[in-house]
Amino acid sequence: MPALFHPPNLLDSPKWAGLRVGILGGSFNPPHEGHVHISLSALKGLKLDAVWWLVTPQNPLKEEKPLALEERMRLSQNLIFHPKILVSDLERQLGTTITYDTIKGLKAHYPKTDFVWISGMDNAHSLHKWHHWQDLLREIPMVHLSRKTGRSLVQHCPLRLYTRQKHVFVTKAARFPLNPGLTYWMLQKKMVNISSSEIRENGSKTAH
Repeated sequence: MPALFHPPNLLDSPKWAGLRVGILGGSFNPPHEGHVHISLSALKGLKLDAVWWLVTPQNPLKEEKPLALEERMRLSQNLIFHPKILVSDLERQLGTTITYDTIKGLKAHYPKTDFVWISGMDNAHSLHKWHHWQDLLREIPMVHLSRKTGRSLVQHCPLRLYTRQKHVFVTKAARFPLNPGLTYWMLQKKMVNISSSEIRENGSKTAH
């Protein structure tokens, strides 16, 4: 499938002007089909132009030492077969590991691009533990994906109870506005039930 875009770098701001871009950030240690699934779901559900995978040099909330950044990027690129999902090392280029700092940096370099942060329910439930999480919500909208059967998890999520946000449930695909202060909840019929930590654990067991 031919590439529609090349992976972003801090010098190519003009070509992303006016576009809607989802950001999936994380260690990708290792990347897996769950990352692909929520990227494709967000692309379709919010009618995005692209999704950038921001492979972080180091997640500040995780103590384990990840695989080398180059290896995680290579594994990510090998996993993706969609021209609108792009793997990037923008956090390394920006010199950031805190999501709030990363988003501030991206908005400074791409002032005419509309961004939305993408995550699964695990990150939604831990968001209140992130550095400057309330400031982050004032900088970028978010979309969190869960199974339809997980509605009770959404209702009791600390972020869902944060009333300074406007919470919107996405029931069908549409070009929703990408304004700070908005949190979208996308309930899926099917989710890929896998995590990077499970893959690492299973790999460790196999090695022994």
